[in-house]
Amino acid sequence: MIANEDTEILLALGHATRDGHAWGHVLALLCGQMQASRATLFTERAVHGAAVPHPDCFAVLRPNRVYTAEELTDRAGPFDPDFSTGDHRVIAAQGPRICLWLHRARGVFRARDSSRLSSLIPHVAQAVALAQERATLAAALDRAQSLQWRAGLGLIGPEGPDSTAARLLAEAGTHAPSLAPGTLAKPPGGLSAYGLPDGKTLLRFNRPLPAPEQIAPALGLTLSEARLARALGQGQSLQKASAALGLTRETGRSYAKQIYAKTGVSGQSGLMRLLWSSALAFG
Repeated sequence: MIANEDTEILLALGHATRDGHAWGHVLALLCGQMQASRATLFTERAVHGAAVPHPDCFAVLRPNRVYTAEELTDRAGPFDPDFSTGDHRVIAAQGPRICLWLHRARGVFRARDSSRLSSLIPHVAQAVALAQERATLAAALDRAQSLQWRAGLGLIGPEGPDSTAARLLAEAGTHAPSLAPGTLAKPPGGLSAYGLPDGKTLLRFNRPLPAPEQIAPALGLTLSEARLARALGQGQSLQKASAALGLTRETGRSYAKQIYAKTGVSGQSGLMRLLWSSALAFG
């Protein structure tokens, strides 16, 4: 049967997997239950609780073993704290590597405190691992959504628009279109919408390619060639692009040949595929 105090800790650990700020509550509970003055949790990515330096001797502690103040004093390096002041208990875990350090300024820890730390440390390690995995997935999702936004691509499903589609619709001041599969529509605000076979709708905002100053070094072109490449990549004909850039027809053709040779494509359609399928399309 799980004791009430353990239930409190386990519930708090569950919260900490979703909210990094909740580790302070976990450590405060431990301090209250074990009459500790302070508690610090060192992980591979952060320090929770009392902001104190990581003692060097913690790096060599064996996992899942509670170390006493006397044992820590014997292992302390020249720059480690004085573990003979007050009482200390430290336990480490592996995978991920963590160290939990409790300190009592007055009095001493009880034998049951060490026993509880031994029983709780696997749950603490699991909570840290879940929190790190959540953080990694959240960061990956943020990067994916950032790329979607820069590319101007959003998706509308049965549950509604994703975050990118919602932003695109809000900026355009329009509502999510309802399209049959294979249907193409042009909502207001420069948007294009296409009904996908699975019933979802792909939303796209026609963003321009980046400036020639970005295209030139990315493709090994001169700035003049990059200006023409950008215009061709956005669908202008060679004749119109040359005229808009103040180039003669012969100069435009010469630049185009140089662009195709340097980029290894066979013509304007190949150049468009190169530009829009590369990282350049994401800014």
